[in-house]
Amino acid sequence: MNCPLEVCAAVIFHGGRLLLATRRPGGHLAGKWEFPGGKVKAGETLVACINRELQEELGLPVQQASLLFDVQHHYPEKTIHLHFLLCEIDSDKAVHPREGQLVAWFQADQLPLQNMVPADRIAIEHIRRSNWMTQDEYSEAPDTELPVLRNPVLTGLLQDWLRK
Repeated sequence: MNCPLEVCAAVIFHGGRLLLATRRPGGHLAGKWEFPGGKVKAGETLVACINRELQEELGLPVQQASLLFDVQHHYPEKTIHLHFLLCEIDSDKAVHPREGQLVAWFQADQLPLQNMVPADRIAIEHIRRSNWMTQDEYSEAPDTELPVLRNPVLTGLLQDWLRK
């Protein structure tokens, strides 16, 4: 099996709502909703990646980024290792989609789960149901698609929001 593609995803809240964007036209899973982010470049840290991706895609500078959890997801054509980072942004900055995508802020009960990319939808469903692994459990079963908690406290905040 090929090495997983390393990808970062931004979890951004503002006013009790969560920011999602659609996949850009013409690409893999075009038009599906997702957490904004993208591929990690060689030698790039996760924080540097999410900073670069949010600036490139949405014109959003990140003030702080903290790793929440990560998941491995198998698509027919590739496997991704997806790192979810809680990102703080300047609430005065407007979102400027730069790749033809849509962006929207969602309440927990309005998430477009049926039209989300599978990796993000499955991760949300697992987090909502407390269905995850600790880092120690993951070291014993590394080929799982369950989220692996990296920051239980911050992931708990996301879980609380999802359960509203």
